[in-house]
Amino acid sequence: MNRSDEWRLARERGAETARRPAARSASYKPRTKRLEITLTNDISLLVPVAYIEGLHNASAVDLRSIDIFGLGSALVFPALDVVVSVHGLIDGVFGSKAWMRDIGRTGGSVKSEAKSAAARENGKKGGRPRKAA
Repeated sequence: MNRSDEWRLARERGAETARRPAARSASYKPRTKRLEITLTNDISLLVPVAYIEGLHNASAVDLRSIDIFGLGSALVFPALDVVVSVHGLIDGVFGSKAWMRDIGRTGGSVKSEAKSAAARENGKKGGRPRKAA
């Protein structure tokens, strides 16, 4: 790939990014432990900070200071030295692949009375169906 192709691809990616909603404002809500982001299309996004890599163990004081960067494409938490992609949050990506894998693993191991009851009922029917060979 030559230099002009690289520039063309970069301009196309930049134009695509510019068309997507971006952060207009962002704040931390300590009562609910959520990050609230108002987008340029007037939609608000609420994300539990426990799901966001780099923010999950942060104090409320550290989460209060949020800078909007890159025309709203990123949120910067200066006290934590953490940058969060707004487009990633919109797409449901809360961190690296390893982080997302760990979130999924934790979600699958949740124990509740409803889940236990469903497992007992499934057991009465012979348990989990066997995979077809």
